[in-house]
Amino acid sequence: MDDKQMRNTGYPSIDKPWLKYYSEEALHGEIPKCTMYEYIFDHNKSHLDGIALRYFTKKITYQKLFENIRKTADAFWAQGIRKGDAVTIMSLNTPETIYCIYALNYIGAVANMVYMTLSEEEIVETVKNTDSKMFIFLDVAAEKVRNVVEDIEKIRVLAISPTDSLGFPVQKFSALKSKINTKEFWNWKDFLKAGEHQKAQQTSYHENELSVIVYTSGTTGTPKGVMLSNDSLNAVAWQYEKSGMKFTRGETFLTLMPPFLSIGLSLNVHLPLSLGTASIMIVNPEKFIEEYKKYKPNHCVSGPVIIRKLVQRLSGNMSYCITMAGGGESLSLEEENYLNETLRNHHSDAKYLTGYGMTEFAATVTTSMNHVYKAGTLGIPLCKVNIKVINPDNGEMLKYNETGELCFCTPSHMLGYLDNEEETKKICDRDEENRLWVHTGDLGFVDEDGFVHFVGRIKRIYITQDADGTVYKLFPQRIEETITEYPEVDMCAAVVELDAQNIATAIACVKRTAESQNNNNFLTGLQQYCKEKLPVHLVPKQIIELDEIPLTQSGKIDYKTLEKMTR
Repeated sequence: MDDKQMRNTGYPSIDKPWLKYYSEEALHGEIPKCTMYEYIFDHNKSHLDGIALRYFTKKITYQKLFENIRKTADAFWAQGIRKGDAVTIMSLNTPETIYCIYALNYIGAVANMVYMTLSEEEIVETVKNTDSKMFIFLDVAAEKVRNVVEDIEKIRVLAISPTDSLGFPVQKFSALKSKINTKEFWNWKDFLKAGEHQKAQQTSYHENELSVIVYTSGTTGTPKGVMLSNDSLNAVAWQYEKSGMKFTRGETFLTLMPPFLSIGLSLNVHLPLSLGTASIMIVNPEKFIEEYKKYKPNHCVSGPVIIRKLVQRLSGNMSYCITMAGGGESLSLEEENYLNETLRNHHSDAKYLTGYGMTEFAATVTTSMNHVYKAGTLGIPLCKVNIKVINPDNGEMLKYNETGELCFCTPSHMLGYLDNEEETKKICDRDEENRLWVHTGDLGFVDEDGFVHFVGRIKRIYITQDADGTVYKLFPQRIEETITEYPEVDMCAAVVELDAQNIATAIACVKRTAESQNNNNFLTGLQQYCKEKLPVHLVPKQIIELDEIPLTQSGKIDYKTLEKMTR
């Protein structure tokens, strides 16, 4: 049977109704077997004059990008970095960070990408756990590094600066070096110079070989190291390239999400470079809106919180906007419609695109597209992805529109969690055809058109009781969605309080809109609204007003911090 010919078994994973939206090339083409470096080089070797990176006033061509990557590889080689060695990188979006990631890939070493917010203890821990041979950090974190350098003294330390690519004299380094007492401490200029007479050996591709380590956000638990291969990152890029979305060489792509996030590395670094677009690198997220208005990028992928702030401040003609995509947290249907209306009013044909992904998938496995779109959904699976929905209690496969746990079979799946086979086995299993399925821990369903709908986290479903003792399930997400629709609420996050019998009651944390700041009856009105719109068992016991809802660096609501704040 032809891939596009609809089956009608009632099971999404068998019928695959989303395939009708894809081209024959997308369905039958093969993802290239190569390294990440080879992937972007092969896609751009005939267009080396094109702009690859835009960083402040600097424009870096693809020719210069590959030259700098190879020079950086030579420098790593001079430091003794070889195939399979790990190098820890704690940095943001700078050209040097990009050079390091692909230079390590060039020689077959592993980039261990860690959060800039790591504590001193966590820095030491990740360097030791990965047996890193080198530690690279952005110099804004110098104080933390100074305090731990004695604990990692056996490895080389490289400081990179946001100004390295701009040719400014770096005065900070000499003061920094005087504080860090180690012979193996380098700045970028000296690091490159040490490799001038070296020639790094380019690695050959091997299937399912470790390339990058990124970390889960830890919003509901301890962050885990996720091991990704060349195949993982290349699969995501290839599927977007063949998706039918409009990407044209030479267009601009705003690079905001940091490279230590899988969405940042995959969709803000590797994808734009593989498409031959120019990545506009934003090193300071606080300048996002200002930079967006200045550069007018054709494509932008970020978190919904940031996108919401951006759209609220849009002005003028936005016909340049082709892609406006968000992920990490879902928006209410009302918010999504508002974003689409605003884009339309500013003469953009783009829709606000959502998708579904996890660090374990090297970013996304489903996506909306401007030409394949259904509001309120997570879009359709990418062309090489399969999805099944199962009953989380017994594993039984469910049919269309039946809610259960979302599970994905994707070529971008992780190799596993770093040094944690037990946790890997909890979410990964193989079926009778030896296909690997990853369990997401999220509830949702697939409709007959192939669109994926999100319902909530399995781990964020609690048991609550009504006044008469009747037991109900408590869904914090439903509370959040309802309260967010209140006109004077800008943002809402719900947490729960458990009693001795693990019976939950909800606490809603809200940030009000700027226009409602003078309304002294805000909380009273919101409480009454909740009683009118929510079932009795979902009405929050308490509503707490906050100046800001805490977020992780990936733009997700930081529930761990919220729980501490509400205790």
